[in-house]
Amino acid sequence: MKNYRKKLNSVILLVCVALFIPTVSSATPENTQLNQQQTTESFSRSDVLPLEKKGNILNIILDKAPAISTERGTLVIEAFHDLNKNQQRDDSEPNLYDAISCTLDDIDYLIPAFIPALDYNARYKISCQGTAEFQPTINQKNVLIARRGQIISMVIPCQSSSPKTVTTPK
Repeated sequence: MKNYRKKLNSVILLVCVALFIPTVSSATPENTQLNQQQTTESFSRSDVLPLEKKGNILNIILDKAPAISTERGTLVIEAFHDLNKNQQRDDSEPNLYDAISCTLDDIDYLIPAFIPALDYNARYKISCQGTAEFQPTINQKNVLIARRGQIISMVIPCQSSSPKTVTTPK
């Protein structure tokens, strides 16, 4: 029994040592080959890229967890036809569907839009473009995700580009 316990302790010790020893990069032989090559150009030491630090096995396995959805912000954008041109939504003013588009981080979204996973404490520039029928009265807007999990609702008033009548979806 004592012999078995000694073997078990030595195996556990070896596993612990193996876990805490940093991993070694295999880039060292490549660097020596670079130094031995004869080329017409001369390279300085600053031209060699630094080796990547890999850490140990525990750092690789127990890496930082990705941010969960409750830590990131969400943006909800809606548009409506501003009939009385007061920049405020009234009960009689209809919602607009796919009438304008907004751009956030070089991605175009048709409005209404639900945009999740915005970084905490980050500023986003939103620019909106109209269509042949409707033009937004707000062309650009800056949004700040100030709290973790913040949900921001934006309502964009739009004006009719042509004097046509508007049909609302039922």
